[in-house]
Amino acid sequence: MIVMVFSSGVARFLRNPMNWAVDFSSFLFAWACFFAMDIAWRENKMMSVDLFVKRLPAKVQRVIRIVMLLIILAFCVYMIIWGAQLTWTQRFRKFQGMPNFSYAWVTLAVPVGAALLARSTVQKIIKEFSNKVVKEAK
Repeated sequence: MIVMVFSSGVARFLRNPMNWAVDFSSFLFAWACFFAMDIAWRENKMMSVDLFVKRLPAKVQRVIRIVMLLIILAFCVYMIIWGAQLTWTQRFRKFQGMPNFSYAWVTLAVPVGAALLARSTVQKIIKEFSNKVVKEAK
């Protein structure tokens, strides 16, 4: 992606522009962002501020985690619905540098990425409840 944008800039400087390179880079960037977001969420690499939550009792922390996960899941469902509508409305829009490539392929990253994030969130919710069952069994 970086090489494409850089080479596009050099080609433009040499008066032989590659119009498709920046458009294709924006396509790759959209997909990379949503895939990276899911990977970071799955591996607990997202930044969070838990200064106050860490000082609460363990049971309250667990309730807050479950509520947070449910809010995130609701947002993911909203993003899937909204992203599907966005993709549908963009289906006839074309890139300037790539006239045969629909912009819907870029916007499709929104519902697909949100679906991946929802899947990871459901896995976290299941893990949260299964941890409770394991702790109660001991």
